[in-house]
Amino acid sequence: MRRSNLAVWLATLAFVVGVSKVAWAGNPVNGTSLLNLLVFALPLAGIYALSAAGLVVVYTTTGIFNFAQGAIGMLLAYFYWELRVKRGLPTWLALVLTVLVAAPLIGVTLDRLIMRHLQGKSLVAQLTVTIGLMFAFIGLANMIWDQNLGYVLPSFFGDRGFHIGDVVMTWHRFITLTLTVVLAVGLRAFLFGTRSGIAMRAVVDNRSLAGLSGARSEFLSSFAWALGCALAALAGIFLAPESGMATGGPLTLLIITAFAAAVVGRLRSLPMTYVGALLLALAVEWSQLFLQFGGRWGQLPLALPTVMLFIVLLLLPSARLQFARINVVRHSERVSSVRDTVVGMAVLLATIAAISTFLSPTNMNRFALGMCTALVALSLVPLIGWAGQVSLAPLAFAGIGAVAYTRLGGMHGHWYAVVLAALLVVPVGALLALPAMRLQGLYLALATMAFASMVEFVFFTQPWALGTQDRKVQRLHLFGAHFASTRSFLLLVTAVFGLTGIGVVALRRSALGRRFVALRDSEAASATVGVNILETKVLVFMLSAGMAGFAGAFMAQYYETVSGGQFQMLAGLSIVLALVIGGVATVAGALFAGMFGLGLVLVKDNWHLSLWKALEYLAPGLAAIGIIQNPSGAVVAIGEGFAPLLPWRKDARRDADALREANAEPEVGNLGLARPFSEADVLIVDRALGITNDVPRATARVGSA
Repeated sequence: MRRSNLAVWLATLAFVVGVSKVAWAGNPVNGTSLLNLLVFALPLAGIYALSAAGLVVVYTTTGIFNFAQGAIGMLLAYFYWELRVKRGLPTWLALVLTVLVAAPLIGVTLDRLIMRHLQGKSLVAQLTVTIGLMFAFIGLANMIWDQNLGYVLPSFFGDRGFHIGDVVMTWHRFITLTLTVVLAVGLRAFLFGTRSGIAMRAVVDNRSLAGLSGARSEFLSSFAWALGCALAALAGIFLAPESGMATGGPLTLLIITAFAAAVVGRLRSLPMTYVGALLLALAVEWSQLFLQFGGRWGQLPLALPTVMLFIVLLLLPSARLQFARINVVRHSERVSSVRDTVVGMAVLLATIAAISTFLSPTNMNRFALGMCTALVALSLVPLIGWAGQVSLAPLAFAGIGAVAYTRLGGMHGHWYAVVLAALLVVPVGALLALPAMRLQGLYLALATMAFASMVEFVFFTQPWALGTQDRKVQRLHLFGAHFASTRSFLLLVTAVFGLTGIGVVALRRSALGRRFVALRDSEAASATVGVNILETKVLVFMLSAGMAGFAGAFMAQYYETVSGGQFQMLAGLSIVLALVIGGVATVAGALFAGMFGLGLVLVKDNWHLSLWKALEYLAPGLAAIGIIQNPSGAVVAIGEGFAPLLPWRKDARRDADALREANAEPEVGNLGLARPFSEADVLIVDRALGITNDVPRATARVGSA
């Protein structure tokens, strides 16, 4: 453990020194420049700390990690702009209405309607619900405030301030810094010095035991979410004048920076969270004051928060073997047979072939993108659905595969370029499996997200990848046929998805597939029966990465011109969300993920109603709520309903008949018994109550009561 941490520290130091040497701008390092660095960094650290503190407060109280924290701050910053700029309210009143009224109201509403129902759910369900809410808040802001217009939020007291050395400390930044320090001291005193604060920390450790001590868990949960949203609002309001108010810009992506600061504090220590925020702000300002990036490293400053997040995650202690959760009821999963899958994929191909003759070129193109997306989602089924290893980087692997396709024969449409693209991404998956040896659950999910962000900002800009230009490719030449037309390419991708889906089902029914599922259920039990945990994790990451790279080659063919913007980290999160909504452990769930966004677009184009426009924006959040009611996925519930109609599903018809008979049997009394008492039942109850021939039945029952 110490050797691995030392290796990470040395690698980090070498990275910092190497980057500083290559990108050094030539500015002198002296007392004045370092003072300027500190003056610039401290207010920025305050903004990072506010957002990260909201994350920590919510997580330490409810156990739920809120991916929507940055989007909530963005939405409330727009609300503050509406009150202060458009409506002309005084600054203090707009601030009070936003931070002390609107933000707590959003927090309490989220807790009562959604978050308290996530208690006890799987980590995948918890993360995807908050991811869905993040997209819903972004969509809500887009729906209310037209993004074609410019929104400028003025800072407090304008540009006025006072000099510290050669730098003007504006009153806006000074207020940010002062408020951050006050809140840090106040939150620390509240959480550790008051009965309510101690109860908030106790609830997440053991909700039932805290309740026995008088803790009002529901009230504390709502208060924590209200406080977290208020801190998100403050962070958004203070950051907006500095960075702008685009819905997909720094306000929303502030959450990644907050992740890095919060992980420094291990998601529970506020002082260390503030230390992490300060270190990150110093790194960002150091890169701006003393370094000059360009060319292949032009976007490296944008990746600094994720680089820090990845490094901090690698320095965390190795996770212990995961045991099965005894309070979780696992339903038996019916694994589809290969025969059923072959029939289903044949029907899918025939259906696509039939409807493609009636589709317009635009809609046919959309269907092709949907099938490519389904192929990417299919790569997550073994990794997340079977092995339980949460990954948020599907498009990162697909992007690497797309680049490999362009460089290894895709410019001429050679078939072997698809195979080489998949094989090239396999070792990348093996490298990402190394953090999986040390990390589990939430930390592993954050590590994969950091990896996806680094691929987006660093990998695509390299000259041997895409560099500063987009790369053109051709669609596949196979067996003398050229799939250049949209319809032929759609049928090709559908056939490829079908064959890959059949292979995935066959793998699930094999011994290796059962090893993956055992890893999800209990790592400790798997190790006990002889399963090599290290080998199994590496295998499933390699398999998932290879499948994603394979899918990326077809996405490159769909676009025909490959650019890094097609494989953004946020777009990958939407694929994970749609897969979990559909069914993360099923091939049909991957198909649902590909068609989810397509369905919303078709509805919006064909029904020009404001209701459908709103649904387009809010659908991810509404669908994510469905995960709470049906964690297995929508296609599982649909399949259970249609299974009795299939001629070969005699087992489904037997189960349905048994369920109808059980529901039709009359109940007796208030006990809900399905049949009347028999004499044997009476004897059993008598013995339990201590009734004998010498003790009257009525007396014995009264005494027992």
